[in-house]
Amino acid sequence: MDRSPEKPLDDRLPPDTGTFGLSLFLVSLSVLFAASLLAYGIIRSSAVGRGVSYGTLHVPSALWLSTAVILASSVSIHLALRAVRTGRQHTFRRAMVVTAILGLAFLIVQAPSLYRLLQSHEAFRDRNIYLYGLILMLIGLHALHVIGGLMPLGVVTGRALQGRYHAGRYEGVRYCAMYWHFLDVVWLFMFGVLWTMK
Repeated sequence: MDRSPEKPLDDRLPPDTGTFGLSLFLVSLSVLFAASLLAYGIIRSSAVGRGVSYGTLHVPSALWLSTAVILASSVSIHLALRAVRTGRQHTFRRAMVVTAILGLAFLIVQAPSLYRLLQSHEAFRDRNIYLYGLILMLIGLHALHVIGGLMPLGVVTGRALQGRYHAGRYEGVRYCAMYWHFLDVVWLFMFGVLWTMK
């Protein structure tokens, strides 16, 4: 009996399976970050009701710069996705490299802020105030997800430079863009909550 050669796994999966799977993953991460921010809000606001004063939290000003950097990286990956869809390879490759550089720059800019928050946490811990530790945990959690995102972003950028993506095949770019936009939105919410409730 003549059997046709086995199709690659990608051809046997329903269309948009990868997008659906990544969407489920991002929803689960959204719940994690939302729960963490909710816990911060409850702890911060309940202290007022109990007559506990944490004073004014000092959010490092460098976090404004890191916010600008992650916004710029979100714009650059959007431009990369649009460029690969329309066959503009040079613009696509350049935008992917810029996104990878900005992602790394985000972590570099955040490192001193995390160190300052750690110092603040140690100073306030002696007074049984652990709010800086919670803020440090929130920002550190986001930074870990950025590090996790930089790995596939680096792989996709390398493949982009090799010319392995084109208008008919750019799933890896789309997945990176989805994840990177997610990190951007989470950071904006997180930074907004920290700034308004300081």
